[in-house]
Amino acid sequence: MAVVAQAQVIDPLTGSLSGYTTTLVLDNSLGVGSGVSFASSASGLQANFVGTVSDPEQALFLAPSTSFSTTFAVGDRLTVNAAVPVTTVQMDLGLAISATATPTAAGSGNSYNSRPTFDWASISVRPNQNAIRANTSISGTVTTSAGVISSVTPTTVSQLYIDWVSADVFTLGYIDTSSVSHISETVTFAGTSTIGTAIGFYSDMRATATSLGYLSNLTISPIPEPATMALCGLGGFLGLFGWMRRKK
Repeated sequence: MAVVAQAQVIDPLTGSLSGYTTTLVLDNSLGVGSGVSFASSASGLQANFVGTVSDPEQALFLAPSTSFSTTFAVGDRLTVNAAVPVTTVQMDLGLAISATATPTAAGSGNSYNSRPTFDWASISVRPNQNAIRANTSISGTVTTSAGVISSVTPTTVSQLYIDWVSADVFTLGYIDTSSVSHISETVTFAGTSTIGTAIGFYSDMRATATSLGYLSNLTISPIPEPATMALCGLGGFLGLFGWMRRKK
C-alpha cells in the first residue's frame, strides 16, 4: 500500500504537450520525414504517421526530467498506462529515457540515422508481432533485437515501465492486466553517461495515415521491492485467515 500511496502522476498526457520536443532519429522514408507526430486528447497521448511513403521513421518525444513536479531518479519506477489495439500494421509505441532532451535529429535522406549519437532506451508495444520490444543506444552501439518478449497480445498490456535501479543500470518491462510484471531486459550505461536527463516516449511508424493507441498517466513511484510485495501478499492471506476464523 505504501508503494501505491507514493506514486505521483507527473503528466496525465491529456493536456498541453508544450514541454516536449519531437525528434526524428531514423528516416527510411526517402527523405520525406518528419512524418511522425505526437498529439494529446481526452484519451491520452497518441503517435501519428502522416508520411507519403510507407517506410520506417522513428522518433523520440522528450522533455527534461527537471521540468516535472517529481524528478525521475535512482530508485524510481517510471510507468505509463498503455491502451494499444490489435493491428496487423507494423508500428511501435512506448516509453523512453534519454541522455538529452534535444537529441540530434535524423535530418533528411533515406536511411539517415542519428540514433547512435546519444544514449537512450525505450520499451514499446509492437502489436503486429504480439511483442514487447526494447531499444537501446549505449555509447554509440544501437541494439534493437534484444529483450523481445513474444506472444503478448497488445490488449493485455496495462503499463510499460523503466526502473532506475542504480546510477547507470535500468530495467525495462511491462505490466499485464493481471498486475504481473514482465522484464524485457536490464541495461547498463557507461559511468560518464547523462542518461535520465530526459524522459518521454518513442514511436516507430511505417504505414501512411495511421496512428496507434494511447498512452496516459506518466507516473513516478518507488521501485517495488520483492520482499515488500511478498509481505503484502502474506498480510492479505493472514487477514483473510483471521476473517474466516471469526466467521466460524
